[in-house]
Amino acid sequence: MCSSVHCNLMYYNTAKKSWSEQVIENARAQIGLEIDTIEASGKCLNPVTLNSKGGVYYCGPADWRSGFFPGSVWYLYELTGDQTLLPLAQKYTEAISEAQYLTWHHDIGFIINCSFGNGLRINQKPEYKDVMIQAAKSLCTRFREKPQVIQSWDVKATAGSHNADGNVR
Repeated sequence: MCSSVHCNLMYYNTAKKSWSEQVIENARAQIGLEIDTIEASGKCLNPVTLNSKGGVYYCGPADWRSGFFPGSVWYLYELTGDQTLLPLAQKYTEAISEAQYLTWHHDIGFIINCSFGNGLRINQKPEYKDVMIQAAKSLCTRFREKPQVIQSWDVKATAGSHNADGNVR
């Protein structure tokens, strides 16, 4: 329990800040906790949600959500100007660079634009443009000429699932 002086001081400090300042401060605290966990692990992990046991679920570079955490660090760097976030945003972004070669699903835009796209926009790292171009080339392999669409993900055909033209129904 806090003393009344301490509680009043906490209320006063919070009341002086705008809503957006409070939200950014909260985001910095939450993302900071995740950064601390990742850095302490010695691995480069991508947190995405809580697992059934209440712990953090981490995903690999091919997961459609893998660019969200690096993108969040880029946004936080942009909002706060906190220079300690810049090398971390770069590290978490570059850790998923292999995703630029994904051709088996269409979510490469989520992965690459959130991370490398924000890195290019915010920090002007020219090598990030190359990753984005390769990702676009990878995505183009999903274009299907006849229906003029980008196929979302690979579908494994089963017996009887083809129409008279040999296409998957």
